[in-house]
Amino acid sequence: MVQRKQRLGRQEWINAGFRALALKGPEGLRVEPIARELKTTKGSFYWHFKDLPELQTSMLTYWEDAATHRIIARLEELPRGLPRLEALAQAANMPHEAQGGAGAEAALRAWGRTFTPAGAAVARVDAQRLAFVADCLADMDVDTPELPALFYAAHLGLEQLSMHSDVDPLKTLMRFVSMVRELQKT
Repeated sequence: MVQRKQRLGRQEWINAGFRALALKGPEGLRVEPIARELKTTKGSFYWHFKDLPELQTSMLTYWEDAATHRIIARLEELPRGLPRLEALAQAANMPHEAQGGAGAEAALRAWGRTFTPAGAAVARVDAQRLAFVADCLADMDVDTPELPALFYAAHLGLEQLSMHSDVDPLKTLMRFVSMVRELQKT
C-alpha cells in the first residue's frame, strides 16, 4: 500500500519559519531553505502564502496571539493576584519546540531591532505582558513600581540563561514569585 504524504498547512510553514528564525536569525527566513527543511517544494509555500512578507506577518500575528493573548485569556479565568502570577510563571516557561523552542523569543526580539513590523509586535507584546503582571501585583497589594519590569526581565533573561547553563528558569522564576509573596505580607 502506498502511503500518501500529509499535506502541509499554513501552521506548519509558520512553525518552520519560527524554527528557521531561531536557528539562523532573520537570514533564515527564506522560502527555499524552509521548504527543504519541510521536505517539500516552494510551490507548497506559494499555495499558502502570497509571498515571504505574508509569512512574516503571519508569524508575528501568531506569536502575538499564542504567546500573549491566549495565555492571558487562560490566566484571567483564575483567581486574581498570586494564583495568576504563579500560573503565569509556569506558562511563560513552556517553550514550544515546534516553533523553535526557547530560542524563538530571543530571535524574534533580535529581528525586531532590524524589521519594523517585528519591532512593533514586540512592543505591543511587551506592553500587554507588563500590564498583566502589573495587574497581578496590584491585586496582591504589591505597589513596587519597578517589580513588573523586574519580573518580566527575569523571565526573559532566565529563558536565555537556561539555553547555555544549568539554570532552571521555572524553579528560579517561582522563587521570584515566592519573594513577591513575602512582599505582600509586609
